Amino acid sequence: MLIKYIRLIGAFIEAFWILWVRSPRLSREAKWAEIQAWSQRTLRGMGVTVHLPPEPDFSPMFDRPQLLVANHVSWLDVLIIQSLQPSIFVAKKEVRSWPVVGAIAQACEVVFVNRGSPSSARKMVRDVSEALAQGYRVTGFPEGTSTEGHAVRPFHANLFEAAIERAVDVHPMALRYVNDHTGEHCLVAAFVGEIGFVESLHKILSAPSITVRLSTGEALPSKGHTRKSLAQLSHLSVSAQLEALSATKH
Repeated sequence: MLIKYIRLIGAFIEAFWILWVRSPRLSREAKWAEIQAWSQRTLRGMGVTVHLPPEPDFSPMFDRPQLLVANHVSWLDVLIIQSLQPSIFVAKKEVRSWPVVGAIAQACEVVFVNRGSPSSARKMVRDVSEALAQGYRVTGFPEGTSTEGHAVRPFHANLFEAAIERAVDVHPMALRYVNDHTGEHCLVAAFVGEIGFVESLHKILSAPSITVRLSTGEALPSKGHTRKSLAQLSHLSVSAQLEALSATKH
């Protein structure tokens, strides 16, 4: 476990070097490529393995703007998706105050939202819409909270308004954390209940290894949809993907 902590400290130092020293001299594409590579290295250092579908449809970040949505189990979800599909993320406002991570999140242009505030939700939609207009991929977790990952809670519809406004596709994804030996559901990474970030981090680094299986669904065009209908279709896709992942033991 000690070596994982040492690796993580090194990853934090590297993140600050990339975001505050190198970033001003990098193109937009180069900056996000660095963030993606950093996320991959950090996951390896923490002992996290990601199993991908046979033919994942991963496009370059600036190939076309798109909204990516997924079920939410852990703060690790962000690193996992960032390592595969570099994105601007939507996160709860509390993340801003997390030690070290909050500063990194702000430098990565995270859109923070107070989920209990209608005005904050409206600002989130405007910020996401602007990011999409600039060609970014945006990733959000429409459940509005993290869960143990057994099932997918109903999706809040606000986030989908930005996709409709900018006429971009929605890409549903599912994540399932499993025991690498048995394929059974694993709760080590679940960020639920009263657990805080530091406690969760220690729990994750104490685990011998963590494995996550990831699935990608077909893109959903936003044209012709209301935000509620688009949220429902996305929820159906993520739920079906999670069920398929649950049926795969190895």
